[in-house]
Parts: sequence; C-alpha cells; structure tokens
Amino acid sequence: MNQSERTGNPERLLLHVFPSFSYGGQQSRLAMLVRALGKEFRHHIVALDGDLTARSLFDSVSKIDFTPFKMKKSKGFSLSNIRCLRKLMADTKPDLLCTYNWGAIEAAIANRLGGKVPHIHFEDGFGPDESLDRQSSRRVLARRIILARSEVVVPSHGLEQLARSRWKLKKVQRIENGVDVEQMKSGRRRHNSGLVVGSLGALRPEKNYARLIAAFKAADREKRARLEIVGGGPERGRLVALAADDERICLPGATAAPADAYARFDIFALSSDTEQAPISLMEAMAAGLPVIATNVGDIESMVSPENRAYITPLKNDEAYADALVRLMQNPTARADIGAANKRRAKSFFSLARMAAAHRTLYLAVMERHG
Repeated sequence: MNQSERTGNPERLLLHVFPSFSYGGQQSRLAMLVRALGKEFRHHIVALDGDLTARSLFDSVSKIDFTPFKMKKSKGFSLSNIRCLRKLMADTKPDLLCTYNWGAIEAAIANRLGGKVPHIHFEDGFGPDESLDRQSSRRVLARRIILARSEVVVPSHGLEQLARSRWKLKKVQRIENGVDVEQMKSGRRRHNSGLVVGSLGALRPEKNYARLIAAFKAADREKRARLEIVGGGPERGRLVALAADDERICLPGATAAPADAYARFDIFALSSDTEQAPISLMEAMAAGLPVIATNVGDIESMVSPENRAYITPLKNDEAYADALVRLMQNPTARADIGAANKRRAKSFFSLARMAAAHRTLYLAVMERHG
C-alpha cells in the first residue's frame, strides 16, 4: 500500500533522491516545479551526502519533508546503502520514486530489488570524470541494466541520443528545462561602479571557473571591471587562491535569490568543460543578459542567434578570452544581445510548459504501475 492509499490522502507522495541537495540546476528546477504544481503532490527529498543547503529555495507553505542520508562511500555499490534505501522507501511508502544522476543509482537498485515503486530517473549531466564523448564502460553497462524498466528523463538532445544509442535504454524522454521568466526579470539592480562579469553555479571541477578567472584577468587590462562568481562547492578554496587577493574578483557564496545576482551582472559567463541545458543560462537570458560560454551541450542552440559569435570552442581558451574582451568593450552589442536573449527565453524556456510535461509524466508512470 502506497502513502496516498495508506493515509486516505489523494495527494501523491514523490520521493526525490539526490546525491546532494546543495545549490544546483536540478535543485532549482525541483523548487520551480513544486511551486508550479501546487497541492496535487507532496514531496520528500533525500540528500545522500547529508547536504540539504538548497532547502532554502522552497517557501514555508510547500508540502516537503527533508531527510539527510549519509551514504557510505565505496568504489562499487554498497549493500549497506541499498538496504538502508530499501528501508527508507518502505517507511515513506511513496507513490513515485525520482532519482537524480549517477550518484543516486543505488536508490534505483534498491527499488529494483525490493521496493518496485514506479520510478523516474533524471539524468542532467556529468561530473569531471565523464562527458558525452567520454563514458565509463562500467557505468554504461550498469545504467543499461539498472534503468532498463525505468522512465529516464533528460534535458538535452545530446543526452537523449546517448541514452538511446550508447546506454540502449528504451524509455527515454527529453523534457527541456524552463525557468520563471518573470521572476528573473524582477531582480533588484544595484548601482555598479564598473562593468560586472558574473557567473552562477556550483563550484565544481567540471565548471572550470579557473578558465573564467584567467580570461577575465587577461581581458580587463585596465582593471576597471569586476568578476563575481556566485555559488558554493568543493572548488571554492582553489578558486580563492587563483584570484590571488585580486580585489576585482569576488566569490560571495551560494544564493537563494538568483534574480538579484543576475541583476548585478552586465555579462553572464559559463566556462564549463561539460554542460547539457544549463538552467543558469536560461535564467541569465530571461534576465536580459548577453552570454559568453564554451560550446558544450545545447548551449549554442539555446542562446539567441545574435549571441552565438560569443560561444567559443571548448579548450580554445584564447578564443574564450577574446570573446570576453569583445563583449566587454561593446556596450551596444551587450544591450542588443541581452534584449534578444530575453525575447528568446520568453518564447522557448517556459516554466508552465516544463511543469505540464512533468505532471503528465508523473501521472502516466504512476497509472501504468497501478
């Protein structure tokens, strides 16, 4: 008997298992979905590293429970972790299990071995050890077996092709990310004494903020601009060291108010080695910002045509720095590109569309499993 049957409550309970619930794109997306879907669903969020920092993204009236779950570290799969996750599912009795990325795959195993709850697995991208072109053969085989009966959701064309052709999964659906465009336009603009280049995201190795810091130092020869990298994560110490007491470079930490961060920026920068369809890019476009980025994932097709000259080949750091110089020195281009990006975000990155697609999928998966 699932939770809604046990309690007599018609609201369905969704159990979301994340490798971590620190600030990031998946966490921001779930917060937007919870607000958009309203009272039809309740949510229980589990962080397998015990980090629930991003719970601040949710308002106090949302029907959400949070559980830190300190998963044991192991080179392979841990039977202890799997047993504990099976117990968690038995205790919570969810109507639907949602797992996120490779780091939550043990929850999918626990469900296959005992829980057999209707299951959706969300794949949004990779850490520094994988990419679309560089896949671990062990993980490929594991995904193929463990996710064979599950619905798999991806946000990008590249991931969709990979899941179908390399992982050989049959139940793959691409649901493009969306953002609250109106909220992103509501940020409070502060007076800036100079131009601000900004980025927002988790400080992880694959984001390669070292590339952005180097490009900014090379581009701002006259030392009139500022660089602000908003986010938290394991790379913070190294990035602070790379900034080397440069007063122009600021790492203020993570934020629960991204609209205010974008409002401080004049240029949004992504310097990642791997991305798929980053939510931060959509938010920056909705806020009316021009973008400089490496050409990874779907980024080039996401930005407006006017912006594509500033999307540079991966690993060509000279081209990346040159694109930043050109954008910093051309206020007219920044204004025109920012306006074009805002129009494109409004047309293509609808939160209502994303929420409707998720609602339809949630209900369809639960209905197919009775």
